[in-house]
Amino acid sequence: MNSNIRLDKIKEKQLIQILLKKRNQKTPQLKQEIKTIKQSLQDDAALEQNNKDYTVLSTDMLLETTHFPKKMTYYQMGKKTVTVNLSDIIANGAYPKSLLLSMALPKKLKLSQFNELIDGILDQCNKYNTTLIGGDLNTSQEIILSATATGKINKEEVWLKTPVNENNLICITGKLGSPAAGFEILKNPEKYENIPKKQDIITSILEPEIPYERFKKLKKYPNLVKCCTDITDGLASELKELKDNNPGYGFDIYEDKIPYNLSIKTISKISKIPLENFLYHFGEEFELLLIIDEKIYENIKNDLNIYVIGSVNKTGIIYLHKKEKTIKLSTTGYEHF
Repeated sequence: MNSNIRLDKIKEKQLIQILLKKRNQKTPQLKQEIKTIKQSLQDDAALEQNNKDYTVLSTDMLLETTHFPKKMTYYQMGKKTVTVNLSDIIANGAYPKSLLLSMALPKKLKLSQFNELIDGILDQCNKYNTTLIGGDLNTSQEIILSATATGKINKEEVWLKTPVNENNLICITGKLGSPAAGFEILKNPEKYENIPKKQDIITSILEPEIPYERFKKLKKYPNLVKCCTDITDGLASELKELKDNNPGYGFDIYEDKIPYNLSIKTISKISKIPLENFLYHFGEEFELLLIIDEKIYENIKNDLNIYVIGSVNKTGIIYLHKKEKTIKLSTTGYEHF
């Protein structure tokens, strides 16, 4: 790749691959690491062995101009910072434990606004039994919140992005599309004054949550989940990520199985944005995308409130089955660059 190319011309996941390749070349001790730890280096969170457990670590940086819609309050900014980081922890099957937070804040920020931001962070930490244990503070032209979350999991129960088997079921923990629709409403509020359940849709983008109760139910069945990721970059992009981590395997996704708020159809028509863009290509969902054992699921499905949207095949292709035809699913998603 041309070394003079600008970063905004390169996809985010390509940049990550460049970093990982360099890291592998410059860190020979990785060859001595335990296999599962090496595998996690390309997952949602990293794993470090700690006796019979893994300490799970993940970090995310949020910028005011990129990650926080203009209508978002300081309290909601704080909440989202925690949600984003804990999402990666539960995507690896771990219970969140602690959070380190570094903040770069404008000098013009008022103390009342700072307190509001901190309240959002602490309230969300408390909601998910997570302790804020430290961090750093600096100044910036805009609000920048960078957190590192930790979790803990028995090494026999960790969820990664592999392996899968043919006929495994593909599931999600909740409805999709609302964050994208909420973002559209915030951009053009005058167009959507009479949309049913409008506030629920807006809340999904301003106050995202992790599916913690459904996560805890899934954890009751240690052999159920084969692999997992969260849907922060959009369903299509995350499906491609799982496919790439499982060479030779593909997926059959059934459009009529995708759950969503029906008001999104109306928003799609008014905005002239295809419904598929809301459901597959936006991200910011924070639901879990799971591949699970079909036989175990059959015996416990009444205890799980999750949605089966497809199954694993051995074609190496992601197919989207619509009512009228079957197509290859476009796998674009949210990119930071």
